Formats: sequence, C-alpha cells, structure tokens
Amino acid sequence: MLRSLAGKFLRRSTRFPGYRFRTGRRFLTVRMDTTNRCNLRCSMCPMRLSDRDPLRVWEDIDPELFHRMETEVFPLAVTVGLSCGAEPFCNPRFPLYLEALYRADVPVREVVTNGTLMGPAETAALLSTPPTSLTVSIDGASPSTHAAIRGGADLDSIIESVKELVRARDSSGSRFPMVAFSMTLQRGNLEELDGVVELAAETGAVSVGIVPLVPYEGLGMSGEVVDMASSRVACTIEKASKLAGNLGIKLVTATPESEGDRCGFIDDWVYIDPQGRVNPCPYWDTSMPLGNLREESFREIWKGAAYSALRESIMTGNYTGNCLSCPVNSSAAGELRKV
Repeated sequence: MLRSLAGKFLRRSTRFPGYRFRTGRRFLTVRMDTTNRCNLRCSMCPMRLSDRDPLRVWEDIDPELFHRMETEVFPLAVTVGLSCGAEPFCNPRFPLYLEALYRADVPVREVVTNGTLMGPAETAALLSTPPTSLTVSIDGASPSTHAAIRGGADLDSIIESVKELVRARDSSGSRFPMVAFSMTLQRGNLEELDGVVELAAETGAVSVGIVPLVPYEGLGMSGEVVDMASSRVACTIEKASKLAGNLGIKLVTATPESEGDRCGFIDDWVYIDPQGRVNPCPYWDTSMPLGNLREESFREIWKGAAYSALRESIMTGNYTGNCLSCPVNSSAAGELRKV
C-alpha cells in the first residue's frame, strides 16, 4: 500500500518543464482542447482567421466524447495538455474536465491559459484538482506591449490573479500547480525578455518558455519573425538566461522535436480537437485528421490505415501532404504555415 502511494506521488510530482519518460503502458503525449473558443484575438493567433470563416462552428467538447477520451486515451498518456490553442476557461465545464484528468492519475497534467478569466471559481478548481503545471501566456513585461500582442489583455490583472493562485497554493502547503510563463518571441517584444523573466520571478513562476513566432498565412505577421540564429537574438537569450539563473528561474527555448532524421512526434504524440479529430503533430492541418473519436475508437485510429501510411512515408523519407511544410524535416521549412 505504501509503495503504491509513493509511486503515485512520484508520478504526480515529476517534472516541469520537459522530462519525458515511459511508465507501464503509458507512452503518449496528448495535446487537446475542450473548446475551440477564446476571449482574445492575439496578433499572431490563427483564431483571428476563424472569425472570417462563415462555416466556423464555435463549440465546446461533448461530455460523452470527453468520457471516451478519458477511458480510451488517458490510460495511455504520460502527459495530457488539457488546453492548447484555445482558452480553456471559455468552457464552463472545464473544472469538471480538470477534475476528471486529475482522477485519471495521468502523471503530467498541463493547462495553458491567457490568464484573463482566472476568477475565484477558476482558481479554486486549479487548487482542488491541480494540474502539475499551469502555463500563462505573457508576451510583454510592460502592459502596453502585452496588450498590443494579446488583444488588449490587462497584464496587471493577469499577474495579480496568478499571484493570488500562488499565495493560496503555498498557504495550503501544496506544490501544484507549478506556474510557468510562455512568451511568443517576436520583434515587438524581444527587448522585453529580461523584463518577463523578472516578472516571472516576482510572480512565483518557475520557468519562462520562449516560443518563436510562427507567421501563419493571412495574419500579416511575417515582419515580426525573429531570426533565432542571429547574433542579436542569441545574445538577448543568453543575457536573459543568465538573469533567469540568478533569479532561480529556468529559461526554456522551445524547438521542434526530432530524433535525428526521424519525426519526433509520430510514435508517441497526438492532438485531439473538441470535435474529436485526431492529428499526429502540432504542425498538422487539422482539417485533414487521421481519424475521429466520434466515429472510431482510439485504438482503431492509432492502428489504422491512415496512421500506418503516414508512418511508412516518414520511415522512407517520402514526405507528402502536411509533411511537406514541416519545419523540422522538410526543405519547405521556411514557408508560411497554412491553416
């Protein structure tokens, strides 16, 4: 009994950010959204394109579909990110899904939010059935820069909400959720990276993740892309990394996953949208899924013809379709990502 409890605690207290492991039959990293809605329209987000789509249907995940994921997918998962491209707290049922994920005993449970809807009820849910990590999108150290990028979001209000969460967590003696900041690095906020690191330390975050801007076609953001290989960007990141180290903060630069010449996603990664569509990587065109959980079981999709054909093409280096625009394994890496 004690051994079982210790094992459960160790699984729940393991890592943030970035430590990958396998345990028993668990091998999957799952990214998903329980809604396709967001209360913001950020400058670099393809959500802005959705507003122009007359066929767009705004919806939250069906509880029955979520239950299917809970029974078929969660038992296979090492990591589940319960939000990805949308704002989770736009779904009024999100606290129930957060509780279900916690009860499923998935070792690593992640939530990403813009932080604008974190009121008392949302904070209570994050504390009672906590994810292992809560990542808050912060794109500037100054309120004006953050608002310009994040659709007018009030930085001061977000920081105060996060501080309240951290205070309540610490008062309860809990470690979770551990808080992280995520910053979409672009020309407009490059010089504020140091400030975001300092803000993270003041707020109680443990890390700052840097995500280079992806210039989605149709958003007019190509001019904001930073050259991650340039000396200016490298020096800025190196300076911020030293500052982070001095403040006890981990600075993490997100880079596309690969394993040599082989795709780093195909064997153990999925993204599932609120409609139940299963996609194999974060660069995939979600209008062309490899299956739908409303129509097939996860096992049928994972072992099915579409996945098998994709694995074969990747193994032979014969990239087609979505893989032609992959920023990791394709000569088309410099092209704009289409949605």
